[in-house]
Amino acid sequence: MKPSHPAVRITHQKVHSLLDRRYAERVAFRCRITYSREEGARIVTGEGILKDLSKTGCKIVGTTTSPLGGSFTLHLHLEDGQAPLRLIDAIVSGIDKGTFSVRFPSLSPADRKRLQDIVWKNISLSSAHDRRTAFRIV
Repeated sequence: MKPSHPAVRITHQKVHSLLDRRYAERVAFRCRITYSREEGARIVTGEGILKDLSKTGCKIVGTTTSPLGGSFTLHLHLEDGQAPLRLIDAIVSGIDKGTFSVRFPSLSPADRKRLQDIVWKNISLSSAHDRRTAFRIV
């Protein structure tokens, strides 16, 4: 059958959009973020914008001097009426042009719940335009 046949419909949807293989649902979410890390005797700080968020990590628009596997202390200004969320030992898991990803290896139950609440509040807004599966059965 030729691809130009009217019964054949070609979609250009990426495979990951059908089932996201991440452990936790990630949503588009923007807020201000500050981060710091120790480099010898000095503390290096930076500021950026949170691009997306899950209860296990996030992507940040900003620059980092940390190598892959390096750790940061993050302050997420979530604008949820509470003090900025302070996450210690967030690990750099990816670096790209102008962005970097971090994962949160150890969170307190209260911090994890706060992040999950933010994700759930924003999941319906992002999934209305996104065709990814919102849940995985494990």
